[in-house]
Amino acid sequence: MKTILTVCLLLLFAATAGAAGPLHFVADADLPPYSMVTDGAPSGIDVDVFSEAARRAGLEVEIKTYPLETVLAMVRDGKCDGALGLFRTPERERYALFLDATPIHYSDYVLFTKVGNRFAFNGYPDLAGKVIGMAAGLDLGPDFAAARAKGDMIVKEYPDMRAIIAGLLGGEIDAFAGNIDVTYYRLKDMGLTSSIVYLDRKLLTDKPSYAVFSRAANLPDRDGTVQALERALDQMAKDGTYKTIARRYLLRF
Repeated sequence: MKTILTVCLLLLFAATAGAAGPLHFVADADLPPYSMVTDGAPSGIDVDVFSEAARRAGLEVEIKTYPLETVLAMVRDGKCDGALGLFRTPERERYALFLDATPIHYSDYVLFTKVGNRFAFNGYPDLAGKVIGMAAGLDLGPDFAAARAKGDMIVKEYPDMRAIIAGLLGGEIDAFAGNIDVTYYRLKDMGLTSSIVYLDRKLLTDKPSYAVFSRAANLPDRDGTVQALERALDQMAKDGTYKTIARRYLLRF
């Protein structure tokens, strides 16, 4: 009788676990080559890396892409289990649990401008009176935020990279802040690599981006899941799997 009861309990647990379904993660649809949409499906370094980490951790994951502002709102409101490729900020830490043992990628951000319109940029005072474009929802660190609040520059937000580039070429902005890898990936796709260049001084260097879990999501054994994924991501960084995946998209790896 005891054996039968044990078997029944195990079957009930298995059925409950199966009913839970896959983890539902979201990512920025406009962050190539880290996350994007290719032939109607999510793709990119972050998407492939996290999918492999989930497989190694024995987890199912479903990843969908949205504009960055939507991604942040979904994490905040618990409308997904988590997200990929977010910068860590005090505000985001209130609603997101960061898998900070191993970042999912690192970013360098610079200012891009049109060829022939380069200007000196040694510090934020050099941006006085200039209009700087950026993606809506993007966090560029406390120095950028302070300069924006002080009025050292005028900041114009855009929904995506294509709109930002169009704004630069159309004379709406003097320059825009962009991730070097992401921007050049997009410029190459648009045939504009010889029309837009970046200024030497970096806004951010080796800024880590993380996978996160939503604090508002109803996820059983979240701590155990986080630990399993962090172990898998760490293993992938050490055994070369991360570089193998990244090399599919970026030659620098």
